[in-house]
Amino acid sequence: MIIIERILFLKRISIFSSLSSYELRKIAEVVSEEEAESGEIIFWEGDFGDCLYLVVEGKISIFTGKQPAIKVLASCEKAAFFGEMGLYDDKPRAASAMADVRSRMLVLRKGEFCDLISEFPMVALGIMKELNNRIRATNQKLNLIERNLVDNSSRLYSRDYFVDCMKNLINRARNEKTQVGFVLIRLKKLHFQDETVDDDTVDKFKTELIRELGMRLTTFLRESDMLCRFDDNSILIMIPELNSRGALKFQARITDDINRVLIDFESARRLYSDVEFKTVTFPDDADSTEGIIKSLEILSADFHLEKES
Repeated sequence: MIIIERILFLKRISIFSSLSSYELRKIAEVVSEEEAESGEIIFWEGDFGDCLYLVVEGKISIFTGKQPAIKVLASCEKAAFFGEMGLYDDKPRAASAMADVRSRMLVLRKGEFCDLISEFPMVALGIMKELNNRIRATNQKLNLIERNLVDNSSRLYSRDYFVDCMKNLINRARNEKTQVGFVLIRLKKLHFQDETVDDDTVDKFKTELIRELGMRLTTFLRESDMLCRFDDNSILIMIPELNSRGALKFQARITDDINRVLIDFESARRLYSDVEFKTVTFPDDADSTEGIIKSLEILSADFHLEKES
């Protein structure tokens, strides 16, 4: 881009829209141009960054986490910007950025930015005003994401978020011709020390037990594996590149550690549960997310929790 093209483009960016033509020209002279191919990572969450990116053309996704638990926070297209906190602090990036399609960007680095604001304080004022708006909106979005991300009672991933991740993983497995294993762990029988137990106590106990099982199961999982509370009585684990035989081996590994888990609950009443396992694999048992969910729901519905004192 020639200088005049950069100036006209910068005028469209919200953080620069109030600046004079002279100030815009100074910015246009110090920014550099970069390109990213489709699928290319521009920076990773946790990287140290020192620059602001302005999208000239293309599309950039801002996301947190790793496969399969990726959560897209924003999508930046022409005249949008990202990475702005790299101009103000020396902390690691709070999210990752990836080009969804071939993209071009203008890049303003921290050194040039510091030189600009020493000469033109209004540049910093305009950017900080826009950043305050951006941070407020981002915090609201993160609060919504947090509420949808986690099941409040068990503190495991929520089913809705888990299903979103499942769709991404199954699409990737289909493209790469790999398998995905799903292990459903269901409470089979509750054992109570007391002779009489009301329904509220049963519900509280199930939640405590699901939370305890989730904590124990995480010690057996890889970073790429994921678990959620599938329904009131069960936990679902998703394991990439796992076939039916591997699912049975995984079940054998975890059985002793999670069956008949003993909990001291409300006035030291000792309660525990037997569990049972069901497995479904993609694409052997079902070849779509909807098919997997349907199979799991059928398995879960064919189940009646027993209580024993």
